[in-house]
Amino acid sequence: MGSDGRWTMSETAPQEKQAAPGYPMSRVSPLAPPPQLADLRAGKAASRVTLWDGSEVWLVTAHAAVRAVLGDRRFTAVTSAPGFPMLTRTSTLVRARPESASFIRMDDPEHSRLRSMLTRDFLARRAEALRPAVRELLDGILERLVKAGERPVDLVRELTVPVPSRVITLLFGAGEERREFIESRSAVLIDRGYTPDQVAAARDELDGYLRELVEERLADPGTDLISRLVLDQVRPGRLSVDELVPMCRLLLVAGHGTTTSQAGLALLSLITDPALAEALTEDADLLPKAVEELLRFHSIVQNGLARAATEDVQLDDVLIRAGEGVVLSLSAANRDETVFPDPDRIDPHRDARRHVAFGHGPHQCLGQWLARVELEEILAAVLRWMPGARLAVPFEELDFRHEVSSYGLGALPVTW
Repeated sequence: MGSDGRWTMSETAPQEKQAAPGYPMSRVSPLAPPPQLADLRAGKAASRVTLWDGSEVWLVTAHAAVRAVLGDRRFTAVTSAPGFPMLTRTSTLVRARPESASFIRMDDPEHSRLRSMLTRDFLARRAEALRPAVRELLDGILERLVKAGERPVDLVRELTVPVPSRVITLLFGAGEERREFIESRSAVLIDRGYTPDQVAAARDELDGYLRELVEERLADPGTDLISRLVLDQVRPGRLSVDELVPMCRLLLVAGHGTTTSQAGLALLSLITDPALAEALTEDADLLPKAVEELLRFHSIVQNGLARAATEDVQLDDVLIRAGEGVVLSLSAANRDETVFPDPDRIDPHRDARRHVAFGHGPHQCLGQWLARVELEEILAAVLRWMPGARLAVPFEELDFRHEVSSYGLGALPVTW
């Protein structure tokens, strides 16, 4: 201390706590996670970051640690739990109205009770049974586009948006006339560019439509998924209408928005990587492996998954206290070089099945098998109908949707 009573730079002084970096971080390349994530992955099992509301949470980036947390029931998915991270302003809506939450925001036993009612409808064999219908749908769309002869064609508008929504509305037995309504409201629910009030309005409109659909099936059940749930679960008193509506909303939004985003980015890789296109053209049996690799590489859940610790948990070299929030970066885990060598390169021959693009543990994505079938068929159809497809605009002009929770493209104009 100097003669004037002040601390000098050469002397030991109290250090201000260094502020944790903000999260989410900005991408440098549109096809790679923020580079800071790799630096954090090389350090401790978890790092402190600051969210939009000023709260500090733990960020987990390594593949093994992400899987460990997602498989550990001491971390809750309930948004009202102490310390649960609110990744966006709109995510606070679920906390404000917990009755509107789907089962992905629940823990066992309620989570398992509701999820088990849907398991049989999303098994791998059920997804395979839908493959011919998906292929027929794609062939119809692409034949029309090719015969029309108009170029460029926006594959997002013409393909990756309508196909997943038509598949899910087919499962629901919903009319084609409501497809645009479903697409527009679902898009709002995953877009951080909208205000909480706008998101709440879109959610309420979608819930209103789904409630009408459920009431129709109660009066006159058919052979669709909602009718089965009505007959097997609602009528016997195992499931209420108030529980069924958020369940249907989850299937609509997850089945539409996430597959749309993943399909757009997968097609972008296909048409900008001649070696990938050539490999898949020469060997169609390579498609399933290539889809797993593209799921790993793009990891569209760009901000990750949120959890909160319900008790103290030692995660390798980090102690996470009860009531502290945790964010799991799926994109960082899927670029972990200790699991996926040369992770920033797409290798269609790689065995990427250990990726966490669909999450891990009890909350792993229910619709993953259907998503795989749709992605395989979309890639195969474009190779079949548009050989030599290429971008119709410079790569730098592509509209990457940074504001959407499932990262993707706003448009993908191609010619061939």
